[in-house]
Formats: sequence, C-alpha cells, structure tokens
Amino acid sequence: MANIFSSFFHEIVDIIYPNNCVTCNKPVIEYQNCICNRCFSTFEPTLLENWIDKLRFSDGVDEVYSAWFTSGFISDIIYNIKYHNQPRLGEELGRRIAAKIPLDGLDKIDIITAVPLNSTRNRERGYNQSEWICKGLSSIWNVPYQNNMIKRTKYTHTQTELKAKERKENMNNAFSTKKEIDSLSVAIVDDVITTGATLSACAVELKKSGAKKVIGVSCCTSRF
Repeated sequence: MANIFSSFFHEIVDIIYPNNCVTCNKPVIEYQNCICNRCFSTFEPTLLENWIDKLRFSDGVDEVYSAWFTSGFISDIIYNIKYHNQPRLGEELGRRIAAKIPLDGLDKIDIITAVPLNSTRNRERGYNQSEWICKGLSSIWNVPYQNNMIKRTKYTHTQTELKAKERKENMNNAFSTKKEIDSLSVAIVDDVITTGATLSACAVELKKSGAKKVIGVSCCTSRF
C-alpha cells in the first residue's frame, strides 16, 4: 500500500513539477536524479585506479581516485552545482561516483569528509558542494560522513586560474583540524582534483591529527 501511495505521489509531483534533465531538459525517470541516463553516458570515465603518482603535490595523501575526466557535460554540471544553487546535483554525483569507484576495490575507509569552503564563500553560496557529494557517496558506500573535520583557516583565491606553484602557495596554512583522529582511514572528497595542492594541504593536517590513511576522491580530474 505504501509503495502504491509513493508511486501515485511522485506521478502527481511530476505533473506539477516535471523532473527534467539539467543538461538536455528531457524527462528523468528516476525521481531522485537530475541527470538522464543518456547524458550521463556521455561522461568520460577515467578508468584509473590509484593515480597518486600523477599528482603534482601528494604530501599526506596515500591514494587518490576520480570518476571522470573534466570534459563535456560534467564540467557544466560541476559549474551548476557551485554557482547556480543546485546542490542536489552534487548528491547525485556522489551516488554515481560510488558506482564508478566501488568500495570493495579500496582498502577500508572509516569515515568520509569534505574539503571545506572558507566561511565567506560558504555564506555566499549557502552550502559546500563537496559536502553534498559526500552525502551521496556515503549513502551508497554505507560509510559515515562527518562534516567539519577540517576547517579552512584563511580566505584563499580560487585555484582555477592559478599555476601549479601558485596553487601550492595559495594552500599554505589554509587548513586545520578540530580534533584528534584516532588512527582512522579518512576519505576526503572534492568536486575536482587537479594538481593535488588542496587535497595535500588537507591530508597533511589530518595526518598531524592522527589519521592512519588519507584517500582523495573526486568527481573529476583533468587529463594529465
């Protein structure tokens, strides 16, 4: 009976507020998703296992995984999550990352956390897109998600327009941890990992606080 009611409810909602794909505007069958399967199939999977040897900066990081390359629709979706107030897209990407990076192919992960935004940018945006990605990933991996494990201690310029050395300098002393981490394996989630400067700065602080292992996970990475 409950399933019948739920199905009827979603049919009514679809009539009033049609659930259309954010990229092609065609109907999405799965009510919890915002991206249709056809558009999702255009995402270019990295097919990479642990690619830490390709990071420019890897201090503190033990492993790193990314689901797709930053090309085509995925770049537009990341932009929409960050700047067009669509955090729900982040949660969906988190669920889809879990299918591309299955937990049984990784060593044990005790907890998931997000790369933090500074307080000014968080207020402007109203949310941290990486936290929403964490929520989706956590729901499929069944690994607890904890926000605010890492705190951003200074305002940093966006990394997008900076060269590799400038990215590293931009992240110097940018983070701290709030409490001791008792020999846990921690996965840090971000939307995009490029040189590893941000990831490494977070990982170093987690290791100082007692993390046993730090694994970077992202939606995307650029081509090497």
